[in-house]
Amino acid sequence: MKKVLTVIVGCILASGCSSSSDEKPFEVTDPFRTWNTQYVDEAKIAANLQSNNVSPLLPSQLQYQLLALDRTNRIDVTEKSPVVRFPEGNSYTAALLIPENITQFTFYLDSIVGRTVFVPTVIFYDERLKEVLRIEDSTLNAEGFLSMKQELLPEQAKRARYLLVYSKATDFAGRTELIDPKTVYEEKTGGGLPATFKYYSKHSPIGNLDIRFVDVLFSSSFVTTPASTTQQNVTPVEPAPVKAESASTAAAATATTAVVASQTKEEMLSDTENFYLEQISKAVEKNDLSRALNLVEEAERAGSSKAQSHFMEQLKKQQQQ
Repeated sequence: MKKVLTVIVGCILASGCSSSSDEKPFEVTDPFRTWNTQYVDEAKIAANLQSNNVSPLLPSQLQYQLLALDRTNRIDVTEKSPVVRFPEGNSYTAALLIPENITQFTFYLDSIVGRTVFVPTVIFYDERLKEVLRIEDSTLNAEGFLSMKQELLPEQAKRARYLLVYSKATDFAGRTELIDPKTVYEEKTGGGLPATFKYYSKHSPIGNLDIRFVDVLFSSSFVTTPASTTQQNVTPVEPAPVKAESASTAAAATATTAVVASQTKEEMLSDTENFYLEQISKAVEKNDLSRALNLVEEAERAGSSKAQSHFMEQLKKQQQQ
């Protein structure tokens, strides 16, 4: 069943997610950048993980991927990732290696939210695979991520050598509630949707992560990698697919905008209105509510009398599927 995703507000199951329903919700600007990777039957994957079809490995048996310090590391946890048995059960795991000679750093992890979300748990190990630090708490940010931030002081940073990221098997049956699109719609237009709409992101054994290190201190030099700039450079550890509009669609949108700009609201042509209605339908189908609302506003400014009602109809159809 497809459901529209807009904003994260909390977790239905508290296990593995530290967000609180008291926090102000944030609008997710583009939650489906990795739609093809995350749109999966997570229940079947979770069941297979706990079956005899998999052979869990020990941390000492894993191959570790070296992390970059000067940019964001893009990591996909997939069905091809190694399986490790943790106290909560088996989990697909990202096995990562931290560069040597670091005496201090701040660790950031973002788990991308879409139709599903990977609820992360992070463990830092020393060279002998003894646990140095465990991070289980994640918060929600405006970009649509379950986010972690942890400063490692010299005592911990000097020891940290290996890094495992996994999701607790006890979280797989959970879901994260997303804000009713009525709230966003009212903020933008003054209108509203029926209060019955509820949307969720299911917890999944697989997902997409961004990991980065900032304020890295070495034994002989200090390297600063501001959090606001590290997203500009992304090193794919495992490439994550990006869903983007085709060039032809973008060109059509540009052309239509030019046509609309040359007319008054009363002069909107049926072809132009049909184009807007089609684009609104596509945005709702992709669960990109922010784009759909922007299209509604743009169409109404240009003179459309059908955009708002069409948007409501498409949302209701999407909810019924």
